[in-house]
Amino acid sequence: MLAFKYKVNSYEDEVKEAIDCLKIYNYDLAKEHIYNIMMEEDSFPEGHNLLGIMYELQGDLDLARKHYRASYALDPTFRASDKNLRRVSSFQYKLNLEEIDYGDKTYKEEYNLYKLVYDKRNIGRLEKR
Repeated sequence: MLAFKYKVNSYEDEVKEAIDCLKIYNYDLAKEHIYNIMMEEDSFPEGHNLLGIMYELQGDLDLARKHYRASYALDPTFRASDKNLRRVSSFQYKLNLEEIDYGDKTYKEEYNLYKLVYDKRNIGRLEKR
């Protein structure tokens, strides 16, 4: 039977607390928040992404890659795990704390990158805007 020391907050509060603990290198408390996240919503990618960050900060890149891949497999549209996996899997990997994506950023979607242009013979092609 699993026993929890801490009261389970809402999902967003747990994610924020885990990120704050990781930023101050409190891995024990971060792990408990991450496990609470995974117990509450096991099909969301945030838990595995945060575990990957924790293992990356501790220097265990193999486990970090595994958790980033698990996060990406749960939701391929979750950009944080994709960015982190690409960074850690690079041959020129070097730990840079500014490049770590905790998943708390919002990204601006780029729509209408191309426009449809027709020539004299009414053949359409895409051109970048």
